[in-house]
Parts: sequence; C-alpha cells; structure tokens
Amino acid sequence: MGRTLTALLSVLVLSSITLPRGLGKDTETFLTLQSRIQEIFKQSEKSVVRVKAARAQKADQKVRRMLKMGSGFFISKEGHVLTTGLLKDPDRIWIEHRNSYFLAERIGHDPLCNLSLLKVSKKPLDFTYVSFSKPKEELAVGSILVGVTCALEFKIAPTYGIMQSHEFLFGKTLFPTKMIRSSLPLGLGEVGAPVFDLQGRFIGITYAALPDLGSSFLLPASACSRIRDDLLLSGKVDYGWFGITVNRTLNKDNGFEIKIDDFVEGSPGSKSNLRKGDVLKKISGTSIRSRGELAQASFFARPGTFVEFVVERDSRELKIPVEVVTRPMVHKNMLAENGSLPDSNLTDSRNVGGNEDINGSQTP
Repeated sequence: MGRTLTALLSVLVLSSITLPRGLGKDTETFLTLQSRIQEIFKQSEKSVVRVKAARAQKADQKVRRMLKMGSGFFISKEGHVLTTGLLKDPDRIWIEHRNSYFLAERIGHDPLCNLSLLKVSKKPLDFTYVSFSKPKEELAVGSILVGVTCALEFKIAPTYGIMQSHEFLFGKTLFPTKMIRSSLPLGLGEVGAPVFDLQGRFIGITYAALPDLGSSFLLPASACSRIRDDLLLSGKVDYGWFGITVNRTLNKDNGFEIKIDDFVEGSPGSKSNLRKGDVLKKISGTSIRSRGELAQASFFARPGTFVEFVVERDSRELKIPVEVVTRPMVHKNMLAENGSLPDSNLTDSRNVGGNEDINGSQTP
C-alpha cells in the first residue's frame, strides 16, 4: 500500500496535477524535481537522435529487409554520434533529428562493449552535443537519474529512475568494466541514450534492459570517454592486457582475495616479477578485492605503459611494475542484438572454485 501511494504522489506531481494542501515542503521538493527533469530534457533534447540501420538479406531466393532502430546522441560539434547495439554489417545508416533525416557512416566500433561511433554526412542546422566531464565523486546509490530516449517511433522524451548499484557481473558473465544498475525502465529503441544526474552531468549510456526486474544497465561516462577517444583516433579500441589468470579464494579472515593462478605464455605478466600464488592487493593505486576490479584495471590500462601491481607474498607487500600490451583477443559481447541480456546468464555465480581467466586475458 505504501509503495502505491508513493508512486501515485510521484505521478500526480510529475504530471503537474495540483496536490492536496498541507504537504508544504514535500510539495516544493516534488515540484523542484519536476522542474529539474524538464530543464535537463530541454537542455539535452537537441543532442539526442534516433538511429536506424538497414540490411538486405537473401534467403530462399527472397530478399528480406532488416531494420533496427535505437537511440544515440551527438558527442562533438563535427557531427559524431555515439550509440550502442547497432545492426551488424548494415547497408545503410541514418539518423532522425527533429523531424529531419541525415545519412551517417560508421567510423568506429568496439565489439567488447558493443558501442559504435557514427558521423553524419551533413550536420543538422540546430543541434547540441553531450560533453563528457569526469565526476568529482562516484555516483551514490539512490541518486536520481534522467534519461532522454527515443522509444520506437515516438517523440524524444525523458524518463527517470534511481541509481541502484554498481555491478561487475551478470550471472556468471563478467562485464568488461563496472556497470551502473538503475531503475530506468527501457523499452524498444531506448538503448543507446544519454543519462544525466540532476546537475545535468552526463552519467552514462543506456546499455541493456532487464525488463523482468524493471532495471537496466548503464555504461558509465568514464568508460564511454575511454571508448570515444580511441574510436575518434583510430576507429578501434586498444584495451590493456596483463596475461594472468586468477583464483578467488577464501582467506583466514573468511573474506575473499584474488590470487594469481598462472600466466599466459609470453604475456607481460609472465615476463614480470609476479609469481604464482601472489595475492593481488592493488593495481595503479586501486584496491583489488574482486575479479571485476581486476577487469576494471585492465579496461582502463593503456597499452605501451607500465602499471604498478601491489601483491602480498610470504606476508610481505611487494610493488612490481608490469608492462601493458594490447589485448590479443576481445571477448564476445554478451548483449543480445535487441539490447537485452540473455536469460541463459541468469545462473548462480557463487561458485568460487576453479581457474578464472580475468582482466581480459583471454588465451590467444
């Protein structure tokens, strides 16, 4: 009953219906929230586009035309558009912006995170773009999020929810980097849209829907920035690789620790002073307490640089430099083409035994 009343009040306020007298400051708070959502939508509406891609496919002497649509947004004044879940090998790509149509070409793609960078052949006369700024602090649980999306053929519109958690795993599938789980409800066409906090700062891109849970995953702004920079430079993303495999084991304090199990032959890890059995403590100053944090360190490591590993060996902490090289292979993306996560991944991930090939160190 409590949830129903709260939801009803929220709908009433956000629909500009007058609330009963006597709510005082609560009414002002709700109305302020409504105004802020409207302001964010107004500021970002001209940056958001509907992305469409088509491909002709022959089967049984018949030509079948495939069409896929989603959301995207301008990220530069030169007309670059970032989107996710683009149709594979399209014959034609175009965007819809404020009732006008513009052809686009794909100038870069990242199969690991399924993000594509497009560029329109002709820029719209009246458009804005989303700027990426590094948040001063990590997004807190419960923060209100505002998405601006293109659902199906409907007009661009705002949606809102809250930040629920940071996640490294979905079932037994390890994400490429830390994801944001939110309560933003995503329908068809809404993957690939920008999401903002109440200060209007870009938080991330809508990445995948979890319709059964009423949740969604967002790829954070920091990861989008990492991918954007490489795609603009070379059309592909060069991820770091250490070439180590690890086990997650219980320690004497009944907590988990990440222990080096083995090295890929010829990898940077095998050529360093790291040893089997070393317990990982930190990489580049960031604590490593889970497989996801190791994957995160690999995601942001730049090939051609050295990173500092802090490990525990024989009750001593050691600092060991490890070279970062380009990842030899990219994991297959776990996303289905419609931007949803496959049900087959909804399995228990609590098994901590066995070897794990983490940090993107897929054996060549």
